[in-house]
Amino acid sequence: MYHTSPISGIATNNVYVATAGYDNKVILWDAKTHLPLSVSYHDHLANQVTFSPDGRFVASSSSDYSLRVWSVPDLQLYAVMRHDDDVEGISFHPTQPWIATASRDRHVRVFDLHGKLLVKFSGHTADVISVEWKDEDVLVSSGDDGTIRYWSLSQQKQSAMIDMVGVETDTLCLTKEGLLVSGDDEGRITVFDEQGRQVSQVDAHQSGVKRLIVKNNTVISLSYDRYFRIWNLGRDGLSLVHQDKILPQVWPRSSDIIGDRYLVFVTFGDRYATYDLDKREWVENEIKDTHGINAVYACGDDIIFTGDAGKVVRNGKVINQLPSLCNFIIQVNGVVLQGGQDGAVYNGETGDVVYQHHSPLNCQTVLKHPEGSFVLVGAYTGEVIVLRVDDNGRVSWEKNIQAHKNAIKGMAINGAILFTACADHTVAAHDLTDLAQPTLRFVGEHDMIVNGCVALDNGFASISRDKTLRLWSLTGEQQIIDSPHQNSIKCISYAPEYHLIMSGDYRGTVAVYDLTQQRWVMVKKVSTAGISCLVFDAANGRFIAGSYLGELHFIHAAACSRAGGKHAAYA
Repeated sequence: MYHTSPISGIATNNVYVATAGYDNKVILWDAKTHLPLSVSYHDHLANQVTFSPDGRFVASSSSDYSLRVWSVPDLQLYAVMRHDDDVEGISFHPTQPWIATASRDRHVRVFDLHGKLLVKFSGHTADVISVEWKDEDVLVSSGDDGTIRYWSLSQQKQSAMIDMVGVETDTLCLTKEGLLVSGDDEGRITVFDEQGRQVSQVDAHQSGVKRLIVKNNTVISLSYDRYFRIWNLGRDGLSLVHQDKILPQVWPRSSDIIGDRYLVFVTFGDRYATYDLDKREWVENEIKDTHGINAVYACGDDIIFTGDAGKVVRNGKVINQLPSLCNFIIQVNGVVLQGGQDGAVYNGETGDVVYQHHSPLNCQTVLKHPEGSFVLVGAYTGEVIVLRVDDNGRVSWEKNIQAHKNAIKGMAINGAILFTACADHTVAAHDLTDLAQPTLRFVGEHDMIVNGCVALDNGFASISRDKTLRLWSLTGEQQIIDSPHQNSIKCISYAPEYHLIMSGDYRGTVAVYDLTQQRWVMVKKVSTAGISCLVFDAANGRFIAGSYLGELHFIHAAACSRAGGKHAAYA
Protein backbone atom coordinates (compact mmCIF):
# COMPACT_ATOMS: atom_id res chain seq x y z
CA MET A 1 0.00 0.00 0.00
CA TYR A 2 3.05 2.27 0.04
CA HIS A 3 4.10 4.53 -2.83
CA THR A 4 6.21 3.10 -5.63
CA SER A 5 7.10 6.46 -7.21
CA PRO A 6 7.91 9.88 -5.72
CA ILE A 7 5.23 11.57 -3.62
CA SER A 8 4.08 14.90 -5.02
CA GLY A 9 1.46 16.25 -2.62
CA ILE A 10 0.62 15.99 1.08
CA ALA A 11 -2.04 17.32 3.46
CA THR A 12 -3.23 16.60 7.00
CA ASN A 13 -6.26 17.24 9.16
CA ASN A 14 -4.35 16.16 12.31
CA VAL A 15 -6.15 12.78 12.42
CA TYR A 16 -5.07 11.62 8.97
CA VAL A 17 -2.36 12.40 6.46
CA ALA A 18 -3.13 12.15 2.73
CA THR A 19 -0.49 11.81 0.01
CA ALA A 20 -0.59 11.99 -3.79
CA GLY A 21 2.08 10.22 -5.82
CA TYR A 22 3.58 9.86 -9.26
CA ASP A 23 2.50 6.20 -9.07
CA ASN A 24 -1.08 7.55 -9.55
CA LYS A 25 -1.91 6.64 -5.92
CA VAL A 26 -3.76 8.59 -3.26
CA ILE A 27 -2.98 7.10 0.16
CA LEU A 28 -4.58 7.88 3.52
CA TRP A 29 -2.33 7.43 6.57
CA ASP A 30 -2.86 7.42 10.33
CA ALA A 31 -1.23 10.65 11.56
CA LYS A 32 -0.11 9.05 14.85
CA THR A 33 1.25 5.71 13.66
CA HIS A 34 2.27 6.90 10.15
CA LEU A 35 0.82 3.65 8.75
CA PRO A 36 -1.21 3.54 5.52
CA LEU A 37 -4.94 2.90 5.96
CA SER A 38 -6.42 2.98 2.45
CA VAL A 39 -5.47 3.66 -1.14
CA SER A 40 -7.17 4.78 -4.35
CA TYR A 41 -5.96 5.58 -7.85
CA HIS A 42 -5.97 8.17 -10.59
CA ASP A 43 -5.34 7.27 -14.23
CA HIS A 44 -2.13 9.32 -14.31
CA LEU A 45 0.18 11.22 -11.93
CA ALA A 46 -1.53 12.42 -8.74
CA ASN A 47 -0.29 15.95 -7.98
CA GLN A 48 -1.85 17.46 -4.85
CA VAL A 49 -4.30 16.61 -2.05
CA THR A 50 -6.34 18.56 0.49
CA PHE A 51 -8.96 17.81 3.15
CA SER A 52 -12.41 19.35 3.37
CA PRO A 53 -12.96 21.60 6.42
CA ASP A 54 -15.28 19.03 8.03
CA GLY A 55 -12.82 16.17 7.41
CA ARG A 56 -15.35 14.04 5.52
CA PHE A 57 -13.58 14.26 2.17
CA VAL A 58 -10.15 14.44 0.63
CA ALA A 59 -9.68 15.87 -2.86
CA SER A 60 -6.82 15.04 -5.24
CA SER A 61 -5.64 16.70 -8.45
CA SER A 62 -4.02 14.79 -11.29
CA SER A 63 -2.35 14.88 -14.67
CA ASP A 64 -5.24 12.70 -15.90
CA TYR A 65 -7.05 16.06 -16.25
CA SER A 66 -9.32 15.39 -13.30
CA LEU A 67 -10.02 16.40 -9.75
CA ARG A 68 -11.39 13.55 -7.67
CA VAL A 69 -13.17 13.71 -4.33
CA TRP A 70 -12.89 10.71 -2.01
CA SER A 71 -14.68 9.80 1.20
CA VAL A 72 -12.64 9.57 4.41
CA PRO A 73 -11.35 7.17 5.67
CA ASP A 74 -12.15 4.51 3.06
CA LEU A 75 -11.21 6.60 -0.01
CA GLN A 76 -14.31 5.62 -1.95
CA LEU A 77 -14.79 7.77 -5.05
CA TYR A 78 -17.43 10.45 -4.45
CA ALA A 79 -17.13 12.77 -7.48
CA VAL A 80 -14.97 13.49 -10.55
CA MET A 81 -14.43 16.95 -12.06
CA ARG A 82 -13.01 17.07 -15.60
CA HIS A 83 -10.54 19.64 -16.96
CA ASP A 84 -8.70 20.26 -20.24
CA ASP A 85 -5.16 19.76 -18.90
CA ASP A 86 -3.29 18.77 -15.73
CA VAL A 87 -4.96 19.86 -12.49
CA GLU A 88 -2.65 21.32 -9.82
CA GLY A 89 -3.90 23.50 -6.93
CA ILE A 90 -7.14 22.70 -5.06
CA SER A 91 -9.01 24.45 -2.25
CA PHE A 92 -12.26 23.66 -0.45
CA HIS A 93 -14.61 26.56 0.26
CA PRO A 94 -14.53 27.45 4.00
CA THR A 95 -18.30 27.00 4.56
CA GLN A 96 -20.02 25.82 1.36
CA PRO A 97 -19.80 22.39 -0.36
CA TRP A 98 -17.70 23.84 -3.17
CA ILE A 99 -14.15 23.29 -4.36
CA ALA A 100 -11.83 25.46 -6.47
CA THR A 101 -9.16 24.17 -8.85
CA ALA A 102 -6.14 25.57 -10.67
CA SER A 103 -5.23 23.91 -13.96
CA ARG A 104 -2.51 23.97 -16.57
CA ASP A 105 -5.30 24.69 -19.06
CA ARG A 106 -4.98 28.27 -17.71
CA HIS A 107 -8.34 28.33 -15.95
CA VAL A 108 -9.62 28.53 -12.40
CA ARG A 109 -12.85 26.62 -11.77
CA VAL A 110 -15.34 26.19 -8.96
CA PHE A 111 -17.42 22.99 -8.64
CA ASP A 112 -19.95 21.72 -6.19
CA LEU A 113 -19.09 18.44 -4.50
CA HIS A 114 -21.30 16.48 -6.90
CA GLY A 115 -19.08 17.55 -9.76
CA LYS A 116 -21.25 20.31 -11.24
CA LEU A 117 -19.27 23.21 -12.67
CA LEU A 118 -20.39 26.46 -11.04
CA VAL A 119 -18.04 28.92 -12.72
CA LYS A 120 -14.97 28.89 -14.97
CA PHE A 121 -12.62 31.87 -14.69
CA SER A 122 -10.45 32.90 -17.65
CA GLY A 123 -7.63 35.41 -17.64
CA HIS A 124 -4.35 33.70 -16.83
CA THR A 125 -2.08 33.49 -19.87
CA ALA A 126 -0.05 30.48 -18.69
CA ASP A 127 -0.39 27.46 -16.38
CA VAL A 128 -2.26 28.12 -13.12
CA ILE A 129 -0.56 26.38 -10.20
CA SER A 130 -2.17 27.58 -6.94
CA VAL A 131 -5.61 28.66 -5.79
CA GLU A 132 -6.95 29.61 -2.35
CA TRP A 133 -10.17 31.07 -0.94
CA LYS A 134 -9.65 34.57 0.47
CA ASP A 135 -13.14 34.66 1.96
CA GLU A 136 -16.58 33.25 1.15
CA ASP A 137 -16.74 35.08 -2.19
CA VAL A 138 -13.20 35.78 -3.40
CA LEU A 139 -10.58 33.35 -4.75
CA VAL A 140 -6.89 34.09 -5.29
CA SER A 141 -4.77 32.25 -7.88
CA SER A 142 -1.19 32.34 -9.15
CA GLY A 143 0.91 30.61 -11.73
CA ASP A 144 3.41 30.76 -14.54
CA ASP A 145 2.24 34.02 -16.15
CA GLY A 146 3.76 36.07 -13.31
CA THR A 147 0.44 37.35 -11.96
CA ILE A 148 -1.69 36.89 -8.88
CA ARG A 149 -5.39 37.24 -9.67
CA TYR A 150 -8.47 37.77 -7.52
CA TRP A 151 -11.81 36.33 -8.66
CA SER A 152 -15.30 37.12 -7.40
CA LEU A 153 -17.66 34.15 -7.32
CA SER A 154 -20.77 36.32 -7.02
CA GLN A 155 -19.74 38.54 -9.94
CA GLN A 156 -18.20 35.61 -11.85
CA LYS A 157 -15.23 37.67 -13.01
CA GLN A 158 -11.74 38.84 -12.12
CA SER A 159 -11.85 41.56 -9.48
CA ALA A 160 -8.14 42.48 -9.19
CA MET A 161 -4.67 41.53 -10.35
CA ILE A 162 -1.15 41.85 -8.94
CA ASP A 163 1.63 41.98 -11.52
CA MET A 164 4.70 40.04 -10.31
CA VAL A 165 6.68 41.46 -13.27
CA GLY A 166 6.73 38.16 -15.11
CA VAL A 167 8.16 36.12 -12.23
CA GLU A 168 6.49 32.71 -11.93
CA THR A 169 4.70 32.38 -8.59
CA ASP A 170 4.02 28.77 -7.65
CA THR A 171 2.60 29.13 -4.15
CA LEU A 172 0.45 31.39 -2.03
CA CYS A 173 -1.44 31.31 1.25
CA LEU A 174 -3.69 33.61 3.25
CA THR A 175 -3.71 34.48 6.94
CA LYS A 176 -6.83 34.76 9.10
CA GLU A 177 -6.36 38.54 9.00
CA GLY A 178 -6.60 38.52 5.21
CA LEU A 179 -2.91 39.01 4.41
CA LEU A 180 -1.74 37.31 1.22
CA VAL A 181 1.70 35.65 1.25
CA SER A 182 3.27 34.53 -2.04
CA GLY A 183 6.47 32.66 -2.96
CA ASP A 184 8.11 33.03 -6.37
CA ASP A 185 10.76 31.49 -8.61
CA GLU A 186 13.36 34.08 -7.59
CA GLY A 187 13.25 32.88 -3.98
CA ARG A 188 11.26 35.83 -2.65
CA ILE A 189 8.37 35.83 -0.21
CA THR A 190 6.03 38.82 -0.57
CA VAL A 191 3.28 39.92 1.80
CA PHE A 192 0.24 41.87 0.57
CA ASP A 193 -2.53 43.54 2.58
CA GLU A 194 -6.26 42.90 2.11
CA GLN A 195 -6.37 45.35 -0.79
CA GLY A 196 -3.50 43.61 -2.59
CA ARG A 197 -0.89 46.25 -1.77
CA GLN A 198 2.63 45.04 -1.06
CA VAL A 199 3.60 45.57 2.56
CA SER A 200 6.88 43.64 2.72
CA GLN A 201 9.19 41.40 0.74
CA VAL A 202 12.16 39.25 1.74
CA ASP A 203 14.79 37.38 -0.28
CA ALA A 204 13.99 34.13 1.49
CA HIS A 205 15.84 31.47 -0.51
CA GLN A 206 18.60 31.04 -3.09
CA SER A 207 16.24 29.17 -5.39
CA GLY A 208 12.53 29.10 -6.15
CA VAL A 209 9.99 28.95 -3.31
CA LYS A 210 7.86 25.87 -4.05
CA ARG A 211 5.51 25.76 -1.05
CA LEU A 212 4.23 28.06 1.69
CA ILE A 213 2.27 27.03 4.77
CA VAL A 214 0.68 29.53 7.14
CA LYS A 215 -0.56 28.90 10.66
CA ASN A 216 -1.50 31.80 12.94
CA ASN A 217 1.44 34.21 12.58
CA THR A 218 3.90 31.57 11.39
CA VAL A 219 4.88 31.07 7.74
CA ILE A 220 6.87 28.02 6.61
CA SER A 221 8.65 28.08 3.26
CA LEU A 222 10.17 25.25 1.20
CA SER A 223 12.66 25.81 -1.59
CA TYR A 224 14.76 23.98 -4.14
CA ASP A 225 17.80 25.41 -2.35
CA ARG A 226 17.20 22.39 -0.05
CA TYR A 227 16.18 24.41 3.02
CA PHE A 228 12.92 24.96 4.82
CA ARG A 229 12.56 28.15 6.84
CA ILE A 230 10.13 29.22 9.55
CA TRP A 231 9.16 32.90 9.71
CA ASN A 232 7.25 35.05 12.15
CA LEU A 233 4.81 37.33 10.38
CA GLY A 234 4.62 40.62 12.28
CA ARG A 235 3.71 44.22 11.57
CA ASP A 236 7.10 44.84 10.01
CA GLY A 237 6.93 41.78 7.77
CA LEU A 238 8.73 38.44 8.03
CA SER A 239 11.51 37.64 10.48
CA LEU A 240 13.41 34.34 10.39
CA VAL A 241 12.81 32.09 13.41
CA HIS A 242 14.37 28.77 12.37
CA GLN A 243 15.79 26.96 9.37
CA ASP A 244 17.04 23.48 8.64
CA LYS A 245 18.47 21.58 5.72
CA ILE A 246 16.07 19.24 3.97
CA LEU A 247 16.84 15.51 3.95
CA PRO A 248 18.15 14.13 0.63
CA GLN A 249 15.00 11.96 0.29
CA VAL A 250 12.66 14.96 0.71
CA TRP A 251 11.16 16.66 -2.34
CA PRO A 252 10.67 20.31 -1.28
CA ARG A 253 7.46 20.87 -3.21
CA SER A 254 4.78 20.04 -0.63
CA SER A 255 4.43 20.00 3.14
CA ASP A 256 1.86 20.40 5.92
CA ILE A 257 1.78 20.69 9.70
CA ILE A 258 0.25 18.28 12.23
CA GLY A 259 -0.95 20.23 15.27
CA ASP A 260 1.80 22.65 16.28
CA ARG A 261 4.61 20.13 16.50
CA TYR A 262 5.23 18.07 13.38
CA LEU A 263 5.93 19.02 9.79
CA VAL A 264 5.30 16.34 7.16
CA PHE A 265 7.04 16.42 3.78
CA VAL A 266 6.72 14.57 0.49
CA THR A 267 9.68 12.41 -0.52
CA PHE A 268 11.18 10.55 -3.44
CA GLY A 269 10.61 7.36 -1.45
CA ASP A 270 7.68 5.16 -0.49
CA ARG A 271 6.35 7.24 2.45
CA TYR A 272 6.42 10.79 3.82
CA ALA A 273 9.06 12.32 6.11
CA THR A 274 8.42 13.99 9.49
CA TYR A 275 10.19 16.85 11.29
CA ASP A 276 9.77 17.50 15.04
CA LEU A 277 9.47 21.27 15.56
CA ASP A 278 9.92 21.01 19.34
CA LYS A 279 13.13 19.00 19.13
CA ARG A 280 14.14 20.68 15.84
CA GLU A 281 15.18 17.40 14.30
CA TRP A 282 14.02 14.88 11.72
CA VAL A 283 12.06 11.95 13.09
CA GLU A 284 13.57 8.53 12.46
CA ASN A 285 11.80 6.79 9.61
CA GLU A 286 12.19 3.87 7.27
CA ILE A 287 11.74 5.54 3.92
CA LYS A 288 12.43 2.96 1.23
CA ASP A 289 13.65 3.67 -2.29
CA THR A 290 11.46 3.96 -5.33
CA HIS A 291 12.92 2.67 -8.57
CA GLY A 292 12.12 5.13 -11.34
CA ILE A 293 14.83 5.55 -13.99
CA ASN A 294 15.59 9.16 -14.96
CA ALA A 295 18.68 8.89 -17.15
CA VAL A 296 20.46 6.26 -19.27
CA TYR A 297 23.90 6.34 -20.90
CA ALA A 298 24.96 3.76 -23.49
CA CYS A 299 28.48 3.29 -24.83
CA GLY A 300 29.69 0.13 -26.54
CA ASP A 301 28.46 -2.81 -24.51
CA ASP A 302 27.92 -0.68 -21.40
CA ILE A 303 24.52 0.59 -20.24
CA ILE A 304 24.61 2.82 -17.18
CA PHE A 305 21.50 4.29 -15.60
CA THR A 306 20.35 6.21 -12.53
CA GLY A 307 17.12 7.59 -11.09
CA ASP A 308 14.98 8.35 -8.06
CA ALA A 309 17.07 6.33 -5.61
CA GLY A 310 20.43 7.78 -6.74
CA LYS A 311 21.73 4.32 -7.57
CA VAL A 312 24.42 3.93 -10.23
CA VAL A 313 23.64 0.76 -12.19
CA ARG A 314 26.06 -0.57 -14.79
CA ASN A 315 24.92 -3.54 -16.90
CA GLY A 316 22.35 -4.53 -14.29
CA LYS A 317 24.70 -4.30 -11.29
CA VAL A 318 24.51 -1.54 -8.65
CA ILE A 319 28.00 -0.04 -8.35
CA ASN A 320 27.16 2.85 -6.02
CA GLN A 321 24.30 4.74 -4.40
CA LEU A 322 24.38 8.51 -4.07
CA PRO A 323 22.42 10.51 -1.48
CA SER A 324 20.25 12.32 -4.06
CA LEU A 325 17.72 11.63 -6.76
CA CYS A 326 19.64 11.94 -10.04
CA ASN A 327 18.38 13.38 -13.32
CA PHE A 328 21.41 12.85 -15.58
CA ILE A 329 24.37 10.52 -16.07
CA ILE A 330 27.30 10.65 -18.50
CA GLN A 331 30.75 9.11 -18.88
CA VAL A 332 33.57 11.32 -20.20
CA ASN A 333 37.27 10.48 -20.29
CA GLY A 334 36.66 7.49 -18.05
CA VAL A 335 34.75 9.32 -15.30
CA VAL A 336 31.02 8.84 -14.63
CA LEU A 337 29.29 12.12 -13.70
CA GLN A 338 25.72 12.44 -12.47
CA GLY A 339 23.54 14.79 -10.45
CA GLY A 340 20.06 15.98 -9.70
CA GLN A 341 17.87 17.23 -6.89
CA ASP A 342 20.50 18.23 -4.31
CA GLY A 343 22.45 20.37 -6.80
CA ALA A 344 25.66 18.32 -6.57
CA VAL A 345 27.58 16.88 -9.49
CA TYR A 346 28.97 13.54 -8.31
CA ASN A 347 31.63 11.18 -9.46
CA GLY A 348 29.19 8.32 -9.82
CA GLU A 349 31.69 5.60 -8.98
CA THR A 350 33.43 7.19 -5.96
CA GLY A 351 30.56 9.34 -4.67
CA ASP A 352 32.83 12.41 -4.48
CA VAL A 353 31.16 15.79 -5.07
CA VAL A 354 33.01 17.55 -7.89
CA TYR A 355 30.76 20.63 -7.97
CA GLN A 356 27.96 21.98 -5.76
CA HIS A 357 25.23 24.25 -7.10
CA HIS A 358 22.51 26.14 -5.23
CA SER A 359 19.56 24.59 -7.11
CA PRO A 360 18.62 21.22 -8.64
CA LEU A 361 20.33 19.98 -11.80
CA ASN A 362 18.27 18.64 -14.68
CA CYS A 363 20.34 17.64 -17.71
CA GLN A 364 23.76 17.53 -19.39
CA THR A 365 25.54 17.48 -22.70
CA VAL A 366 29.19 17.10 -23.75
CA LEU A 367 31.22 19.72 -25.60
CA LYS A 368 34.35 18.61 -27.46
CA HIS A 369 36.24 21.88 -27.84
CA PRO A 370 39.76 22.85 -29.00
CA GLU A 371 40.39 23.80 -25.37
CA GLY A 372 39.43 20.32 -24.13
CA SER A 373 36.46 18.20 -23.09
CA PHE A 374 33.63 19.83 -21.14
CA VAL A 375 30.45 18.56 -19.50
CA LEU A 376 27.72 21.21 -19.57
CA VAL A 377 25.03 20.87 -16.89
CA GLY A 378 21.64 22.60 -17.01
CA ALA A 379 20.28 23.97 -13.71
CA TYR A 380 16.82 24.70 -12.34
CA THR A 381 17.84 28.36 -12.00
CA GLY A 382 18.72 28.72 -15.69
CA GLU A 383 22.51 28.45 -15.55
CA VAL A 384 24.68 26.26 -17.76
CA ILE A 385 27.48 24.97 -15.54
CA VAL A 386 30.68 24.38 -17.51
CA LEU A 387 32.89 21.62 -16.10
CA ARG A 388 36.26 20.75 -17.64
CA VAL A 389 37.17 17.03 -17.71
CA ASP A 390 40.85 16.43 -18.44
CA ASP A 391 42.29 13.34 -20.12
CA ASN A 392 42.75 11.66 -16.73
CA GLY A 393 39.12 12.19 -15.72
CA ARG A 394 39.84 15.07 -13.31
CA VAL A 395 36.94 17.51 -13.13
CA SER A 396 37.20 21.25 -12.51
CA TRP A 397 34.65 24.04 -12.62
CA GLU A 398 35.21 26.48 -15.49
CA LYS A 399 32.33 28.97 -15.43
CA ASN A 400 28.54 29.39 -15.36
CA ILE A 401 26.55 30.80 -18.28
CA GLN A 402 23.13 32.35 -17.51
CA ALA A 403 21.29 30.92 -20.52
CA HIS A 404 17.72 31.31 -19.19
CA LYS A 405 15.81 32.80 -16.27
CA ASN A 406 13.99 29.54 -15.59
CA ALA A 407 14.72 25.81 -15.38
CA ILE A 408 16.77 24.29 -18.20
CA LYS A 409 15.05 21.01 -19.12
CA GLY A 410 17.23 19.81 -21.99
CA MET A 411 20.56 20.51 -23.74
CA ALA A 412 22.23 19.49 -26.99
CA ILE A 413 25.50 20.31 -28.80
CA ASN A 414 26.00 20.64 -32.55
CA GLY A 415 29.63 21.55 -33.21
CA ALA A 416 30.18 24.57 -30.99
CA ILE A 417 26.48 25.54 -30.84
CA LEU A 418 24.73 24.84 -27.52
CA PHE A 419 20.94 24.46 -27.76
CA THR A 420 18.92 24.67 -24.53
CA ALA A 421 15.26 23.95 -23.76
CA CYS A 422 13.56 25.82 -20.92
CA ALA A 423 10.50 25.53 -18.69
CA ASP A 424 9.45 29.08 -19.68
CA HIS A 425 8.52 27.74 -23.17
CA THR A 426 11.70 29.07 -24.83
CA VAL A 427 14.67 27.53 -26.56
CA ALA A 428 18.01 29.26 -27.12
CA ALA A 429 21.18 28.67 -29.11
CA HIS A 430 24.58 29.95 -27.97
CA ASP A 431 27.83 29.84 -29.92
CA LEU A 432 30.57 28.51 -27.61
CA THR A 433 33.43 28.87 -30.08
CA ASP A 434 34.87 31.45 -27.69
CA LEU A 435 34.13 29.91 -24.29
CA ALA A 436 35.17 33.13 -22.55
CA GLN A 437 32.44 35.07 -24.36
CA PRO A 438 29.52 32.87 -25.52
CA THR A 439 27.36 34.49 -28.19
CA LEU A 440 23.57 34.20 -28.38
CA ARG A 441 22.63 32.94 -31.86
CA PHE A 442 18.83 32.83 -31.58
CA VAL A 443 15.85 32.38 -29.27
CA GLY A 444 12.71 30.41 -30.17
CA GLU A 445 9.55 29.32 -28.44
CA HIS A 446 7.03 26.52 -27.95
CA ASP A 447 3.50 27.11 -26.68
CA MET A 448 4.19 25.31 -23.39
CA ILE A 449 7.07 23.97 -21.27
CA VAL A 450 9.90 22.57 -23.41
CA ASN A 451 10.95 19.25 -21.89
CA GLY A 452 13.86 18.16 -24.04
CA CYS A 453 15.96 18.55 -27.16
CA VAL A 454 18.51 16.73 -29.31
CA ALA A 455 21.10 17.63 -31.95
CA LEU A 456 20.39 16.67 -35.57
CA ASP A 457 22.75 16.57 -38.54
CA ASN A 458 22.09 20.22 -39.46
CA GLY A 459 20.26 21.62 -36.48
CA PHE A 460 18.21 20.61 -33.49
CA ALA A 461 14.85 19.14 -32.47
CA SER A 462 12.76 19.93 -29.38
CA ILE A 463 9.64 18.52 -27.73
CA SER A 464 7.14 20.03 -25.32
CA ARG A 465 3.98 19.81 -23.26
CA ASP A 466 2.31 21.36 -26.32
CA LYS A 467 2.67 17.89 -27.95
CA THR A 468 4.63 19.19 -30.94
CA LEU A 469 7.99 18.25 -32.38
CA ARG A 470 9.90 21.28 -33.62
CA LEU A 471 12.89 21.19 -35.96
CA TRP A 472 15.36 24.10 -35.78
CA SER A 473 18.03 25.13 -38.25
CA LEU A 474 21.39 26.39 -36.98
CA THR A 475 20.16 29.94 -37.63
CA GLY A 476 16.79 29.59 -35.87
CA GLU A 477 14.26 28.75 -38.58
CA GLN A 478 11.72 26.29 -37.22
CA GLN A 479 9.37 23.65 -38.56
CA ILE A 480 6.38 22.71 -36.36
CA ILE A 481 5.25 19.09 -36.57
CA ASP A 482 2.15 17.91 -34.73
CA SER A 483 2.82 14.65 -32.92
CA PRO A 484 0.60 11.60 -32.37
CA HIS A 485 1.18 11.83 -28.61
CA GLN A 486 -1.96 12.19 -26.52
CA ASN A 487 -0.05 13.49 -23.47
CA SER A 488 2.85 15.77 -22.70
CA ILE A 489 6.06 14.67 -24.44
CA LYS A 490 8.83 14.10 -21.91
CA CYS A 491 11.96 13.12 -23.84
CA ILE A 492 13.61 12.81 -27.24
CA SER A 493 16.52 11.02 -28.96
CA TYR A 494 18.00 10.78 -32.46
CA ALA A 495 19.48 7.92 -34.50
CA PRO A 496 21.77 9.67 -37.05
CA GLU A 497 22.44 6.65 -39.26
CA TYR A 498 18.71 6.03 -39.65
CA HIS A 499 17.56 9.69 -39.64
CA LEU A 500 14.96 8.78 -37.01
CA ILE A 501 13.74 10.86 -34.08
CA MET A 502 12.09 9.05 -31.17
CA SER A 503 9.93 10.85 -28.59
CA GLY A 504 8.46 9.48 -25.35
CA ASP A 505 5.54 10.71 -23.29
CA TYR A 506 4.21 10.60 -19.74
CA ARG A 507 1.76 7.79 -20.57
CA GLY A 508 4.38 5.28 -21.73
CA THR A 509 4.10 5.81 -25.48
CA VAL A 510 7.01 6.29 -27.89
CA ALA A 511 6.68 7.68 -31.40
CA VAL A 512 9.20 7.72 -34.27
CA TYR A 513 9.52 10.48 -36.88
CA ASP A 514 11.43 9.68 -40.08
CA LEU A 515 13.25 12.81 -41.29
CA THR A 516 13.75 11.31 -44.76
CA GLN A 517 10.07 10.43 -45.26
CA GLN A 518 8.97 13.51 -43.24
CA ARG A 519 6.30 11.57 -41.37
CA TRP A 520 5.64 9.59 -38.23
CA VAL A 521 6.35 5.95 -38.96
CA MET A 522 5.63 4.31 -35.60
CA VAL A 523 3.63 4.90 -32.43
CA LYS A 524 3.85 2.27 -29.71
CA LYS A 525 2.91 2.02 -26.06
CA VAL A 526 5.84 0.29 -24.36
CA SER A 527 5.12 0.93 -20.68
CA THR A 528 2.22 1.36 -18.29
CA ALA A 529 4.22 4.21 -16.71
CA GLY A 530 5.69 7.35 -18.23
CA ILE A 531 8.81 7.31 -20.41
CA SER A 532 11.35 9.30 -18.43
CA CYS A 533 14.34 9.26 -20.78
CA LEU A 534 15.49 8.12 -24.21
CA VAL A 535 18.96 7.43 -25.59
CA PHE A 536 20.21 5.98 -28.86
CA ASP A 537 22.62 3.06 -28.42
CA ALA A 538 24.69 3.47 -31.59
CA ALA A 539 26.79 0.34 -31.03
CA ASN A 540 23.68 -1.86 -31.14
CA GLY A 541 21.46 0.23 -33.44
CA ARG A 542 18.67 0.64 -30.92
CA PHE A 543 16.82 3.17 -28.81
CA ILE A 544 16.69 2.60 -25.05
CA ALA A 545 13.66 3.98 -23.19
CA GLY A 546 13.73 4.31 -19.41
CA SER A 547 10.48 4.37 -17.46
CA TYR A 548 9.25 5.63 -14.12
CA LEU A 549 8.62 1.99 -13.14
CA GLY A 550 12.34 1.26 -13.36
CA GLU A 551 12.15 -0.60 -16.68
CA LEU A 552 14.42 -0.40 -19.74
CA HIS A 553 12.76 -0.94 -23.12
CA PHE A 554 14.80 -1.66 -26.25
CA ILE A 555 13.51 -0.63 -29.69
CA HIS A 556 15.68 -1.38 -32.71
CA ALA A 557 15.95 1.49 -35.17
CA ALA A 558 15.77 -0.80 -38.22
CA ALA A 559 12.38 -2.07 -37.05
CA CYS A 560 11.15 1.51 -36.66
CA SER A 561 12.19 2.49 -40.18
CA ARG A 562 10.36 -0.55 -41.58
CA ALA A 563 7.22 0.01 -39.50
CA GLY A 564 5.53 2.44 -41.86
CA GLY A 565 1.99 3.23 -40.88
CA LYS A 566 -0.20 6.30 -40.67
CA HIS A 567 0.35 9.37 -38.48
CA ALA A 568 -1.55 7.96 -35.51
CA ALA A 569 -1.34 4.25 -36.21
CA TYR A 570 -0.16 2.11 -33.33
CA ALA A 571 2.50 -0.54 -33.91
